[in-house]
Formats: sequence, C-alpha cells, structure tokens
Amino acid sequence: MCKNCFLFFVMLIAGCAPAPKDTPVVVDDFHLERFLGTWHEIVRTDNVFQRNVDRVSANYSVEEDGYITVVNKAYDVKIHRWRVRTGRAMLAGRRDKGALKMSFYGNFYSQCNIVALDMEHYSWALLCGRDKSMFWIVSRRPEIDPALLKRLLAKADSLGFDTSKLLYAGYGSKR
Repeated sequence: MCKNCFLFFVMLIAGCAPAPKDTPVVVDDFHLERFLGTWHEIVRTDNVFQRNVDRVSANYSVEEDGYITVVNKAYDVKIHRWRVRTGRAMLAGRRDKGALKMSFYGNFYSQCNIVALDMEHYSWALLCGRDKSMFWIVSRRPEIDPALLKRLLAKADSLGFDTSKLLYAGYGSKR
C-alpha cells in the first residue's frame, strides 16, 4: 500500500466515466519537448494517493515508441525513505493542448491537465486531474519565489480550485 501512496499526478478515476461539469480548460500552444525534464511539487491539495509523502518530483522523458516515461520520486515521512515509481503517459488529444493521460497501473490511465503554465520559460505549471478536486503547483526548482506563489494561488482560486486546505512542500505542513 505504501508504495502506491505517493503517486504524483495520479488520480484513480475511471477512464470511461463521463466528463464532470467542472472540467478544466487546458493551456493552448503547449510544447511537450519544453515540458520534459524534472518538476518539483510546491503545493497540492490533499489526496489519498500522496498520503505521508513530501518533496515530490516527477521527471518526464520521451521514449522511442513515443510514450512519455514519468519517474516520480517522493520522501515517505512515515518510514523515512525515498520512494520511486515509474509510469507512462501520452498526449490526451492535440499536440498543442496541455493535456496528458498517465498510468502507473498498466492500461489504467488518468487525466493530467495543465491549466496554467509559464509559457515563456516553462518554469512553473498549475496541474489538475479530470476535474478541479485535486491540483498541484509545480516548478522546475524545489523552491519558488513567495510573490510568484501568491500570484499562482490567486490564479488557482480564480480558476475555481479550493485553495483553503493545501499541503506545501518541505515538511508536509498546512499553511
């Protein structure tokens, strides 16, 4: 059970279920090759798939078969050791839209939507699942400028995300 509790970007939602009414709008003019590399979780909504983990990162790379390999790494604060999990992803539609389908469990894919992105430098992103119940702010660096974080939280709030109960990277504390 613990090996599955830190899955970054993983929302176990049935892929054949109808889209919810609050389906997020993803970014346009998305460039996968610029999104590749390592992202660090800065803040997230609490979710069952990431219980007892902190300092989460995900590394994205494209394989020869066109699939995207996603390597998630997280520190399990309960057992005091790093956990690593590898999954696969693919674009979930047009190449220029910020939508991915990810799987850490065989052929079971869940949605990862990029709803806000630093289009100039690809240095930060706001991600969510197929609806607005879970979201993440991620950055290329483990830390983010407090003023930028404040702006991103305001952006998340304006997009309809619940920013009242968040977990921040570092020690898993709520702010």
